[in-house]
This record gives sequence, C-alpha cells and structure tokens, in this order.
Amino acid sequence: MATNPLFDPKTDNKDIHEDSQKLINEPLKADEEYSERDKIFIDKVLKLVSEGTINLHSPSSLLNQAVYDGLTDEGKGLADQNTVNMLSKIRDIVRLTEVNGHPTFQMKNLVESLHQNIERLEEHSGDIFII
Repeated sequence: MATNPLFDPKTDNKDIHEDSQKLINEPLKADEEYSERDKIFIDKVLKLVSEGTINLHSPSSLLNQAVYDGLTDEGKGLADQNTVNMLSKIRDIVRLTEVNGHPTFQMKNLVESLHQNIERLEEHSGDIFII
C-alpha cells in the first residue's frame, strides 16, 4: 500500500490549541455597522421575508409584476436570470443575520452586491424589483 506523499506524521492529527480553534471559528466582524442606507435596505428585506412577501425559494417573488409584464422578452430573461442570483444572496444574508446577529464583511459585501444588481437592472427596466 502506497503512502500519501502529502502525509506528514509530525503534524497529522495534532491538537489545535483551544484559543487558536476559537479564533478560527469566530466569524470576522466588520469594523462598523451597516451604513444607514444598508440598514434601511436590510430591515426592509428581512421584513418582506418574514411577512412571506419574498419567498426564499421563488425568484419571481422579488419582481414587481406590473413592470415585469411590460418588458421585452430579452428584458424578462435578464430579470429572470438576475432574480435567481439575487435570491441566493438574500438567502445568505438572512442565514448570516440569524447566525451572527451583527454585520460581517461577508454580509456587507452581499448587501453591496445586491444593491449593484438592483441598480444595474433598474437603469434599463425601471422599478422591476420590490426591494
């Protein structure tokens, strides 16, 4: 039987010091809280999720249906594609909010990315999203 060439018996299965393990497991905290703009946005999104207006497994729940119906087929395709990605980010934000209770770098980046998705599409399609 061949030995794994990456196996190092000096380090394999060594205990990790408790303080080091705790540090590794602790999510990084952002230097500051959400900006006022992001806080208002997150509160709105979380409220819509808790009310059931946004269904975390139904991308069409993000759409302003009246605006969506007036789009060209190409516009609808772009909206459909983006709502899937946006809903994934919202699911991550909701989960991370429940787990961490405070903004992390990952959460702040997800929120900023979500803002960019919305702004990019609404430049061309109008007020297509309910958030």
